[in-house]
Amino acid sequence: MQGSVMSDKAGSEGVEQTLEEQSREYLTFRLDEEEYAVPIEQVKELRAWEPVTRVPHAEKYECGLINVRGAIVPIMDMRRRLGLKSQAYNKHTVVIMFGIQSANGKERASGAVVDALSDVVRFGDSQIQAPPQLSRKKSMKFASGVVEHKERMIVILNIEDALNNGPRIH
Repeated sequence: MQGSVMSDKAGSEGVEQTLEEQSREYLTFRLDEEEYAVPIEQVKELRAWEPVTRVPHAEKYECGLINVRGAIVPIMDMRRRLGLKSQAYNKHTVVIMFGIQSANGKERASGAVVDALSDVVRFGDSQIQAPPQLSRKKSMKFASGVVEHKERMIVILNIEDALNNGPRIH
C-alpha cells in the first residue's frame, strides 16, 4: 500500500513539473494605454532613456544608435513601430535591451523604447490565445498572442519580428 502512495506522489510531481515547463515569464510594459509583454529570456538589460546618435534616412521608428560597453546598438521606438501616436520621452521612459537572433542566426543586441515597465508575470501556454483578426491588421502585426491577466488584456509581442526590420507599419 505504501508503495502505491509513493508511486502516486511521484506521478503528481511529474505532472507539476510538466505544468511548470509549459509556462514562461514575461516582462510587461506600457505603450500608450495598452499593456504588452515579451518573454523575459529575451531581455538582456533595462536602461533609462538616453540621447541617441541619429542615422540619416532612417525609418520613423528607428531612434538611432547608442554605445553599450563598446557595442553599437540600434534603438527603436516601439510606439512608432506599432503604428501608435508618438509621445515625448519622460522620466518613466525605458529602453529594453534584447538579445535577438538576426537573419544570419547570430545573436545581436537591439533596444526598444517603451513608455514604462509594468511587471514580470508568468503565463501558462494554455492562457495565451492567438491574436485576433482585426480590420486594422497593423495594430496586431507583431502580436504572437493575447492573454487576460488580472482583469487586463496583455498583447504578447514577437519582439524578434518587430526588431529585425520585419514588415513595416506606416
